[in-house]
Amino acid sequence: MSGRLPSDGMPHEPLPDPESEQLAALLGDGTARLVYGLLYRRRPGPPTASEIGFFLSAAASASMPADRVIRSLRTHFDITEIGRDGDTRYELRGWAPQHTATGLPALSLQRRAQALAPGICFQCGRSPEKHGVVLEVDLVVPPEWGGIADPENLQPLCEDCLKGKRQYQETYASYSEQIRHAADFDEPQRRIGELLLALRNEWVPSELIGIVASAKEYQTDYEKRTRELRLLGWDYRVRKERGEGARTRVYYRLIQSAPWPENIHAAIVSEEKRRRTAKGRKSAGSDGTQ
Repeated sequence: MSGRLPSDGMPHEPLPDPESEQLAALLGDGTARLVYGLLYRRRPGPPTASEIGFFLSAAASASMPADRVIRSLRTHFDITEIGRDGDTRYELRGWAPQHTATGLPALSLQRRAQALAPGICFQCGRSPEKHGVVLEVDLVVPPEWGGIADPENLQPLCEDCLKGKRQYQETYASYSEQIRHAADFDEPQRRIGELLLALRNEWVPSELIGIVASAKEYQTDYEKRTRELRLLGWDYRVRKERGEGARTRVYYRLIQSAPWPENIHAAIVSEEKRRRTAKGRKSAGSDGTQ
């Protein structure tokens, strides 16, 4: 999930099934997808160029030579030529190294267009038409922190903002392991709590908490998710500092943790109800009513 490369140089992300929507978005419904399906099914016994050519002829796709199809597939996949039984065969081994080498998983043209559709940089608001900037697709949560190429995790940034964001994230490179650990949990409250716990001796900036909170789905109000930790028995200190200009930066530091309930959402709802009931009784008592 993290997009990092293991020791064999291949991405962790598994290969898509030939009938999957992921592959259709990546390759469409043309010849390349047909050949991918053949290579996928023949991984135990990779086909030769002649076998691929025969397959294309049988599929009425002979207009595109086998070597050209292989070249197009290598944009996304690692297809290695191996010698076996005196023949050169084409073995599908995984995603191509460039699938993650740029810090972005391979994106289909459709997914890229969807991400860039707003037409403005999400950080500075500049556009190609008015300001001459070039927009790039960015992962809100980067692959090294567990981000994946879901539409909700993609945004357009201009080259300057993208460069600045990456430089900013590099300042937390030493915490990548803790961030990946926290980002792996399903509930946003737990992602935030696990980050604070992993960095319990640090003042954690709110920007980093927001990124981790949105690791699996975007959170419009990560501050509320953070406050909900107190309903689960957690506590923290808050520090505000003036930054550049009038901007105030907020930092959090954990001072108390608690075991996670089996159902975090239900526990929060139950504690909110208990507190409302207690507040209502106190208010009724102060009014002299029973």
